[in-house]
Amino acid sequence: MDRNALIAVVAGVCMSAAVVAAIDKRSIRAPPSGRSTFSNTTFEQAMEAKQTDWFHKRLRCDKKSFLRIYKVLHAAWDCKPGANSKTKLIKRIALTMIYLSQGGTMDQAASTPGISRPRAVVYINKTLDVLKKLASRYIAMPTPDELPVIEAGFEAKTGFPDVFGAVDGTLVAIPRPRDFEGWYCRKGFPAVNV
Repeated sequence: MDRNALIAVVAGVCMSAAVVAAIDKRSIRAPPSGRSTFSNTTFEQAMEAKQTDWFHKRLRCDKKSFLRIYKVLHAAWDCKPGANSKTKLIKRIALTMIYLSQGGTMDQAASTPGISRPRAVVYINKTLDVLKKLASRYIAMPTPDELPVIEAGFEAKTGFPDVFGAVDGTLVAIPRPRDFEGWYCRKGFPAVNV
């Protein structure tokens, strides 16, 4: 074979290989290996379930208590979302309870029921406005005449004189003490209440 013919054959093979390599590879690629988005229906599943600990883990109450809270807030809500709204009122209230009970950010709270952060900010603030409106109906300080009776009852129950109430503090993790009996919090690690 003559040298020019050999060069032409090699050039033709190289061009064919280049054309095959440059073809759109969408038709020959592997199927997608992972998903980056997930449908989040855990709240809906928890609402439908007869037995679930989702409410205790996320909202720090049982389903019955949550539904009672929802009923009170639903009655006090002045401008309820429409029937075609993507996020129902019950889910907005659950979002706010997740935010308040978990102590995290709005982003973390929004990811649990699958609501975007911008909408979560709006929903949480609106629910907090309704709660503020209801606060005077459900939260009241004792009158000066009631204080001595409450102080006496608190002292009889706890042994602390001149106190009419207490606020539960934050649990702080500590190294396990030598005498560790009674130092464990509800989450199972040694902690002290500050």
